[in-house]
Amino acid sequence: MGVVEFIGKTILVESIRSSIKELKKLNLTGITQERREKLSDALTSIQLASIKTRNFIDNNGYEPNMDLAELWNVALQKSINAELEDLPDYLHSKSKFWGKPQDWLNEPTSMELVPKLNYINDQCDMLLIELKK
Repeated sequence: MGVVEFIGKTILVESIRSSIKELKKLNLTGITQERREKLSDALTSIQLASIKTRNFIDNNGYEPNMDLAELWNVALQKSINAELEDLPDYLHSKSKFWGKPQDWLNEPTSMELVPKLNYINDQCDMLLIELKK
């Protein structure tokens, strides 16, 4: 693993933490079925994008991938529909990242805007547990 790839993976794991904290703030008791469905839809979309992104990184590194950009845009749309507060900003950056990742990797300050995969997966798992209640 090269230094850039290691740094990129580290950055992809860390910056989403601040956005996912918003998920913890959601009060899931007493929410409507419609809201529950929107949250569930957003989380499954985010999880799919995360899984496909991890597989792509493991097999191809940080090459441009418009399919991933589209998956993150779908996750963005669904997170907006679910009224998740800060998460859409990060998902928007994630989509833009996959359009031209080397531009982002070459600019460390830009990478602070790109969400991290491991943390988002953990938070999605936690929210799923809450949705099952």
